[in-house]
Amino acid sequence: MRFTLSSVLIALAVTSAVASPADSGEKRSAASKFGTCNGTSCRVGFYNKVCGSGSCAGPQGGDGKPCSIVDYPNGSNKAFCPGCGDSSLCPDH
Repeated sequence: MRFTLSSVLIALAVTSAVASPADSGEKRSAASKFGTCNGTSCRVGFYNKVCGSGSCAGPQGGDGKPCSIVDYPNGSNKAFCPGCGDSSLCPDH
């Protein structure tokens, strides 16, 4: 079987068009994932993110304390650790 350059390019164009998500025009909201302090970072699953607000190593922190990582619609994220000042993002229990 012989493949020409044009047939390969057509195949790639079709698969990339099918694989790309359609833009629904909806705006995504920020999503929070809750985890626990692990050293100086917030751990959610196997992902560790350095605290962006508050501290896992400060007087309110410590291994196992609750924290959260917020994923923003623009693709960035931020870890909220104990002492961040927002009880919904860094609960003290």
